[in-house]
Amino acid sequence: MKYIIKITLGLVLCAGFVTSCKDDDEPGIDGITVDKEEITIGAEGGTEKIAVSSNTQWVTRASEPWIAISPANGIGSAVCDLAIDSTLMNTARTAQIRFSADGRESKLVTVTQFGFGKQILVREPEVKILSSDTYNKRHFEAIISTNIAFKIGSVDYFFAEEANMSDEEKEEVKGERSDWLTLPKDKDLEMDFDRGARPRTIKVDFRWGMNVAPYTRVAKINLVPVNSEDKLVDDNGNKIDAVVLTVTQEKAMKIEDNRAGDSLAIITINSKLQSMMSFDTSESMLNWDFVTLWESTDKEIKSGELPAEAIGRVRSVSYAMIDLQDGESLPREIRHLKYLESFSVQSNGNRQLRTISLGEEICGLEYLKNLTIFSVGINTLPESFIKLGKKLENLDLTSNNFPTLSVVTNIVNEDNFPNLRYLSLTGCRATETLRDLSLVDGNNQYNGRNIGLHVDISQGQEQRTAFLKLLTWDKLISLELAYNFIEGELPTDAEVTAALMAAGKPVSYQNDDFFSEEELAATPSVFLDKISSDTCQWLLTTDNPVTYLEQSPVRGQDIPRVLPFAREVRLNLNFLTGEIPNWILFHPYFAYWNPISLVFNQQEGGKNTAGKTVGFNNVDLVNYDYSYYYGKKDPGTDQKVDGVAYPLYYRKFVLSETTN
Repeated sequence: MKYIIKITLGLVLCAGFVTSCKDDDEPGIDGITVDKEEITIGAEGGTEKIAVSSNTQWVTRASEPWIAISPANGIGSAVCDLAIDSTLMNTARTAQIRFSADGRESKLVTVTQFGFGKQILVREPEVKILSSDTYNKRHFEAIISTNIAFKIGSVDYFFAEEANMSDEEKEEVKGERSDWLTLPKDKDLEMDFDRGARPRTIKVDFRWGMNVAPYTRVAKINLVPVNSEDKLVDDNGNKIDAVVLTVTQEKAMKIEDNRAGDSLAIITINSKLQSMMSFDTSESMLNWDFVTLWESTDKEIKSGELPAEAIGRVRSVSYAMIDLQDGESLPREIRHLKYLESFSVQSNGNRQLRTISLGEEICGLEYLKNLTIFSVGINTLPESFIKLGKKLENLDLTSNNFPTLSVVTNIVNEDNFPNLRYLSLTGCRATETLRDLSLVDGNNQYNGRNIGLHVDISQGQEQRTAFLKLLTWDKLISLELAYNFIEGELPTDAEVTAALMAAGKPVSYQNDDFFSEEELAATPSVFLDKISSDTCQWLLTTDNPVTYLEQSPVRGQDIPRVLPFAREVRLNLNFLTGEIPNWILFHPYFAYWNPISLVFNQQEGGKNTAGKTVGFNNVDLVNYDYSYYYGKKDPGTDQKVDGVAYPLYYRKFVLSETTN
């Protein structure tokens, strides 16, 4: 009896299992699917097939009688045969086939039958798009059916409101009027008419740019035959020259020249940067993080450097964690922040693989003093960047994709930017793994990718001139060139002396380069442009030779006047070789530079293009001896010690324990 029960139970379970499988003929399918959405066929008609998959009962029907379907219903999967009649018409006709399942979403297949005339049919000839959107959504797809080879003949751009716009309004936005569509290439429109005039259907992708003008943009794309002997007809059989695809883009919100306009500009920029930051629009702009406003008590307002209209307007704004895509530029709305003094944008996703344009708009900011473009992906500067030279004091271009120094110094130099104090080109590497520059090919690539800022500054090399431009820049207080692919030997004292003479600069330190204690007390800011006469007077002397290691002794007037007021110079983690010259070893702020870490220290395990191990041969990274620089003992009040360049520095860097 027990065995009978067991057998019966087993049969029941098996029956349940079989029944379960039968109820789910199409595992993984919920509803109904078809293997195509579009069918195009010629005037002669013919047969087509549609594969149907479903997990339930379905039924199908055609919207026009010239299509017959068999089978017209079923359960589970099937292949439906379509019989399409021929047509006597000269123009195309369309029908829809609907596949339905109870309680499930229907599937539609569109059938387009061409007549005997030559036609280009656009499924949706009127396309409407937003003024802006994220990069991945800034495109649309046009479904085009045709029985001839076609191309884009021309595109007519205009503003919908043009008839009512003044000449001034037209001039203000003329740069936004045209060329905002990226058209497909000719090869993207090619079709294989291997069966004569049998029509084909393709999907064509159009990418669009964001609209920042407060006007509706319209583009009329004219589709024309490739062969001029092909004559088009419209839906009524009338001859036409082109089929028009019309794209209408909504207008942008108008950003006005006031405080409300500034807040709208900040929000719009943040959206277009796809930043992970947010601004609480329910709060006053005074309380927004990363934003400051001009106030009536600011000295720039009081002195008249800025007009009174700037009060309450945006003074600084910062963005971070952005996601601009390859080929994009900084949002053009930045031009509306007309009183901006400081602007910062940082950390673009995958910046080593993306090339971002700075854009022209930022170059028109009249009051901009501080600009940070950190790890964004720019590899060049627009020529109009020179317009920022009148005011700019701090420029941070860290971690971008510049290929050479000259790309920057041809525009950013002492002649064009006389007020610049801080310049950073640190970390402009597009790869983090390269240690051997002999592996870089002639196109400045490693493993098929651009490597970033790679230059040889050795004597006779083209980029040496760009490097010397930086060294002869008097007003720079900070110059950062660390963590790039800079190789070669640093310019010698003789070379920088020649460069100083060519630039019309003093070759050695002058009396005018120094301030006294009295001058410092009267004008504290004097230290930015001058050196302490008490501490660094050796530079003016010729009677106290100082010897570094076993090199020839030098006197104060022998030291070239290179970057005379620079408190910070960073050359570390590059691929430099040779000797550290005296213009570095005896610079009046050399000890401030933390030279062991931030100058001497080159790429660990690095090799230059010649395969030579990098690093300097006249400095000790472990036990560097500063005795020539500030001596071995406290000089007391003595400003001069034989054989020592700057004895008073001993009290600052040794007795204060700020240097080993």
